[in-house]
Amino acid sequence: MSHSLLQSTLLPAFVCLAERCDDTCCKGWSMQVDAPTCHKYAKEAPELLAAVADAGGPAARMRRDDTDYCVKLEDGLCGIHKRYGAEYLGDACYFYPRVTRRLGDQVIMTATLSCPEIARLSLFGAEPIALAPGFATRLPVETKDYLPEGLSAAQALAIHQAFLEAVAGAPSPEEGFACVISVANSLSRLPATSWPEAVPFYMKSAATGSVPAEENLEDPFNLLHALCGLIAATHLPRNPRLSTTIAAMERALATTLDWSSVAISLTPGSKDRLAVMREHWRLEHAPAHRNMFTRWLQFQLSSCLFPFAGLGANPAERITILGVRFATFKLAVMCENANVSWRLPGAPPPPDASIAHSALPQEIVVRIAQSLARVLDHLGDPDFSLRIYHEAGWTRETRLRGLVAF
Repeated sequence: MSHSLLQSTLLPAFVCLAERCDDTCCKGWSMQVDAPTCHKYAKEAPELLAAVADAGGPAARMRRDDTDYCVKLEDGLCGIHKRYGAEYLGDACYFYPRVTRRLGDQVIMTATLSCPEIARLSLFGAEPIALAPGFATRLPVETKDYLPEGLSAAQALAIHQAFLEAVAGAPSPEEGFACVISVANSLSRLPATSWPEAVPFYMKSAATGSVPAEENLEDPFNLLHALCGLIAATHLPRNPRLSTTIAAMERALATTLDWSSVAISLTPGSKDRLAVMREHWRLEHAPAHRNMFTRWLQFQLSSCLFPFAGLGANPAERITILGVRFATFKLAVMCENANVSWRLPGAPPPPDASIAHSALPQEIVVRIAQSLARVLDHLGDPDFSLRIYHEAGWTRETRLRGLVAF
């Protein structure tokens, strides 16, 4: 059966890298197994139930072996897919990295940056970030409807598109984000039924002037500390790609994270190191990464169907969480760039002299974006994140704008 839907323009080009993937989704995650799939196994392939923990229960999931890989992974390939076919995969495994939502009767399928290949397509692909008509042969058993009462799907999609266009038309991703932050905070004070008329007005107001950004020189260190706290709260082991990303941030900022006490230690040279890094970034490297950051922002807004879905109870909370993610990603890219461009004491020489005045290699940027997204894009509860961000001041609009602009 074929189902019509709207899908991310990146999805037709997506092909799972399988055994060639740098960070397989078949390791380290508890992939849920939905009830219909458990029933299918029991009726048609009972031998597969041995691979499911709590089969038939509310927390049914694929078992993992002592190395944290799914027990059905065989030479980098899914044994269930290979031997039984895709129809025997549970929804979590079948659809990942796709994310499916509804706006009323309109089905919308996007994707997540936690997949390395999606990260590559979103940041460096040729296709614009948008939604386009498509078809799917299967839909998830359950798909949540995010359409607010009193709005039509067409109205909601027009609002969503307005945010994507605001970012695309901005002189820089930071200015585009500032516009989104301003409008999101304004919408949070209105009923959703007022949004169709309010969005154009607030977009125009944000473009002509808004409250000034409030920067804090401690923010980069607070970002790294907050990241440490969020990762520690998951009680999951850090995978090698994420560890590489964090180590580069520690090295560039001349800081050390203590994971047992969830603390950050600065050295006497940390703030000077940050000042040097920031100045070289602004003068030499920011323009080369501008398009990539714009695509990151567009993709994240599209992925979470902003302002209707995503982590958080309202647009203001959702954009706060996205803003901190953006600032963390940007800081990680700046730090990696500082390390490879040999601009800071103790950093290794660049592998290629041209890197010192250009963008980072794509594979490094993809690793940074994907490794951070594997944690930050899959947090289930916004409350702990928002408490941390509130303590740092980032839940205030002026501070969030300053954080994004840093």
